[in-house]
This record gives sequence, C-alpha cells and structure tokens, in this order.
Amino acid sequence: MANSLGGISLAAIAEQTLDYLGSQFFMVSAFTRDFSQDIRNRGASVTTRVPSSVTAQDLSSGYSATDVTSTAKTVTLSNFKGFVTGLTDKEVSLAGNQQWLQRIFVEPAVEATCKAVVDDLLALVLNANFSANQVITAANFDSDDLADLAGDLTTAKVPKSLRSALISPAYNASLQKDAAIQDASAYGSPDAVREHKAGMIHGFGIHEYEAIPTNSENLAGFVCHPSALLIAARQVAAPISPRVEVLNAVEPKTGLPLQFRYWYDRDGGKYKFSVGLLYGVAVGNGAALKRIKSA
Repeated sequence: MANSLGGISLAAIAEQTLDYLGSQFFMVSAFTRDFSQDIRNRGASVTTRVPSSVTAQDLSSGYSATDVTSTAKTVTLSNFKGFVTGLTDKEVSLAGNQQWLQRIFVEPAVEATCKAVVDDLLALVLNANFSANQVITAANFDSDDLADLAGDLTTAKVPKSLRSALISPAYNASLQKDAAIQDASAYGSPDAVREHKAGMIHGFGIHEYEAIPTNSENLAGFVCHPSALLIAARQVAAPISPRVEVLNAVEPKTGLPLQFRYWYDRDGGKYKFSVGLLYGVAVGNGAALKRIKSA
C-alpha cells in the first residue's frame, strides 16, 4: 500500500506552488516554436524544414525550373532534467504544518527544473547562431531603441506578429522610466507606473528576466520572433506502480509540461518528491533574433 503524508495532496501542492514562478520566469513559447505536439507519445526527435528565399524569374521565354533548397532543423530530446528532494520520517514528524512541506518540496524542485530549460535555451543566443546585434547600455535603453530594433527585424523580413523582447531588470527599469511609456495619455496604459511593466511596445511583448546569461559576449537581452529558437518537450512516462503517485501538469507561467512524483522510499526511510521533464532545444531561423549587448 502506498504511503502518503497525512493531509497532503500532490495535486494541491503542485497547484498552489505554481504561482511561485510568477516573477521569476517567462512564457517560453513567446520565444520559441514548440513542436511538442509532434512527439507527444514517442520519438527521440522532431524535424522541420526552413526553405531558402527565392527570386522571381522571367517566364516570357518558358517555364525553366530553378533549384530550391531547404535546411533541416531537428530538435532532439536529449535533456532529461529535474529535481528530487526527500524528507526523513523524523523530519516529516517534526514538520508541523503543510506550508513548510510545500516550501521544501515544490518551490526548489520546480524552480530548478524550469531554470535548467531556460538556461539551455538562452545558451544558444550566441554570435555564432545570431550574428545581428546592437550595443545599448542599460542606462540608455528606451522605447526609441525598441523602435529601431523593430525596424531592423522588419528589414530582415521577420514577421511583425508574435515578436518579443527579453531584457534584464536593469534594462526594464530604464524602459519603464521612459516618459513616452509613463505618459498614460500617449501610451494608453498606466501600467508602467502602477505595475512596473508594459505589455506591448513597438510590436514587442516585453518580458523581464533576472538571469539572462552574458554568454561571455556581453549579452544583455534580445528581440526575436518565436521561429528563432526551437523547443520540443514531453512529460516523462509515468511508472506503473501503485507505490508512486504521479501528476502531469503544464506549468502556466512557462508553458513547460512537468511531471510531479511522490513516493515513500521504504529502504531509505524518506518521503521523496520529484519534478522531471524531457526536452530539447535548437536554433531555428538565425535572422529572426537580434541580440542586445551591454558593451
């Protein structure tokens, strides 16, 4: 018979702790093309193809064929990451309240798993993959810079829909101080002053993230279309065992499909809780992202 913590529901723990990520992470789908539907049940990878650009030709002399090429973009499910924590019988006996258990179990587990995915994704934002860049210091970053970046993406034939900007808190702070954004009559929203955020600026959805890596290239953020980065993710196969409680859930802040497990390790005398995810990341359209560098 499976053991359980008295009064503790796996579903309740998972649901109540999802809000912990509200100010920490962003919706991954804003920056990626997601092919998870193609590999929901099986397969080690998923492949799409990006066609090369073509030029119109003179047809007055006949229909001569022109060679075309396409580039395969494969996302391999090569990353299986998560977090496992456990409490001894004595620790559970002394826990005292459900809130303490929630903090011990879920917060570090979900945060560690989501951060691993985001770290792998942002590690791809390199000069070798996305050569377009602009140097803008945090102190000077404002809505005019976003206007210029929007124009640059349009010149590169990047679709205007679904564009996003990922910036650090320092850059976002400068952006929210921009008089054009704070002026509710011009911008149409008081959120910059009231909530320290702005939904859309020059066609970009603005996302703040405090852990953008420099990637040893002074990376401070970037603007992009979702086609620039690719991700494929799948919830881990559930074990067939009455001794393991399993819950599959899509984390609403990031959109990542996580699997929660809870079981009792009889040999070790520990109540264990885990979060796991199987996923892969890859570079998509190299012209659909422009890096913002601090120097």
